[in-house]
Amino acid sequence: MALLLLAGSLLLYLAARVYALTAADRSYDRVLAGSALSIAETLSVSGRDVQVDLPYAALDMLSSAPEDRVFYRVFGPGERTVTGYADLPGPREDARLLAAADSGTSHFFDATYRGELVRFAMLGRKINEVDASGWVWVQVGQTRRAREALASELVLGSVLPITVVGLFALLLVWTGIRRALRPLVRVGEDISHRAPADLHPVAAPVPAEILPLVDGINSFMQRLSGNIDTLRTFIADAAHQMRTPLAALRAQAQIALDEDPAQQRSSLRAIDRNAARLSRLLDQLLSDATVIHRADLRRFEPFDLVVTVRKAMAEAVPRADGGSAQFDTPLATAPMSGDEVMLREAVKNLIDNALRHGRTKVCDLAVGLYSDDAGYRIEVADRGPGIAEPDRERVFERFVRGDSLAPGAGLGLAIVRQVVSSHRGAIRLRDRDGGGLVVELVLPADRP
Repeated sequence: MALLLLAGSLLLYLAARVYALTAADRSYDRVLAGSALSIAETLSVSGRDVQVDLPYAALDMLSSAPEDRVFYRVFGPGERTVTGYADLPGPREDARLLAAADSGTSHFFDATYRGELVRFAMLGRKINEVDASGWVWVQVGQTRRAREALASELVLGSVLPITVVGLFALLLVWTGIRRALRPLVRVGEDISHRAPADLHPVAAPVPAEILPLVDGINSFMQRLSGNIDTLRTFIADAAHQMRTPLAALRAQAQIALDEDPAQQRSSLRAIDRNAARLSRLLDQLLSDATVIHRADLRRFEPFDLVVTVRKAMAEAVPRADGGSAQFDTPLATAPMSGDEVMLREAVKNLIDNALRHGRTKVCDLAVGLYSDDAGYRIEVADRGPGIAEPDRERVFERFVRGDSLAPGAGLGLAIVRQVVSSHRGAIRLRDRDGGGLVVELVLPADRP
């Protein structure tokens, strides 16, 4: 606000300066014009000579500015000087000079003479005598010292009171803003003195103008508290899920140490199964963390969805034994904008779920990519037992499995839903013709 006041004062000063100079010129120009007119009224013609009886009152008019210097010149036809300073500069605008002379008024202009800026007035009189005809010009000039002094006085008289009032107003505004923003200081102190885990709402009283800010802070802390609670639950569930295969590994290893060499092969198979289960759990936890992180970043870039699905199949299908999965798509390319890594992880999890939880052979696995008005549609179909209708919403939660006997951590569909939500898509489950389950992802076809 101080900068605005300074800029406004500068503009006000410039405007007042222009106005003051215009007013001073208008005032002193009248005196110059009167002086020139007094001299012009004494002009006479004798034969071919122009005569002038220079009245002292004509120059005495300009004595009200004793610090200024006065110059005059009378010259007749042919630029011949009758009296005065013969080297006075003439005007540059001859057309405006003649127009003013025809109307009987004075023409004013500024010019530098003897190192000073001088204001001149020129008045013309046309003579038509037998021996002499043409224009006779009267030129009177005065330096601008008195004009500048008057303009400065006018500027000071107009700008100074406004500047004083503006400074006083700025002081009042500064005091008012400090008082108005004092509640923000209390809010800042309240938040800065809290413990890291203290996320209860800010209760400090604030004015109505600051209430939206405090409501925004409280809403943010509420969401942060919910995210922290979700993270704690996730860590606890993950620790519980990892504890079971680790305990089984240790138990099988201890049994193997006590068994005969002939019986140790069975224990080693059990250890291998539990190690694979633990490895799968760690892979899914890492995939879930990757998806959550990239969903927060939202770094969407153009890519080809056909290539992405093929890569996901190449990475996920070889984990099963024998055969090859079916990939059906009428699309040569499927350009879209999104996170390719997240979508590839989603398709891999769907394929892995179909092979593991659906207990489907690779040759019975079908993956399709299609395009319609809603965008792109990815389908992953298996020949497993499917998911009961009441459980279809619950299987998207973390660490929840539709079939409790199937191995796994229950993270696959939760990861897929997170990916689809970040791309503003939808996920649906339906029964497959002939038995099995179809997981359908609908993604908007945002062209890159």
